[in-house]
Amino acid sequence: MRGMTITRMDSATGEAEAFLEVTAQVENAWGTLHGGAIATLVDIVGSLALLTKDHTRGGVSVELNVSYIAAIKAGQRVYCKGRVLKLGKKLGFTQVDLFTEDGKLVATGRHTKAM
Repeated sequence: MRGMTITRMDSATGEAEAFLEVTAQVENAWGTLHGGAIATLVDIVGSLALLTKDHTRGGVSVELNVSYIAAIKAGQRVYCKGRVLKLGKKLGFTQVDLFTEDGKLVATGRHTKAM
């Protein structure tokens, strides 16, 4: 995702963090972050979290779900915090939460990948 900045990848905790400024490329007709962009962020940041545990196994998506909780307007930054819930031999499970700069929860998602 063009413009996304990865700010943290921690192999000890299985966490990854990133942020993205909401620009015209990722906003919807109401001037807020598009739901598809949110789902993409859950996919990417969840994948980054898994890569902190094993950089050789990127995996492929098996399931992704997102709960959209609040809107975030154009011009703001969305902060993404992903963590590995479990990494097994065949499946990896992550959770990614998206926040505004002041900590308001925008969306939360779970991502399962076949490893």
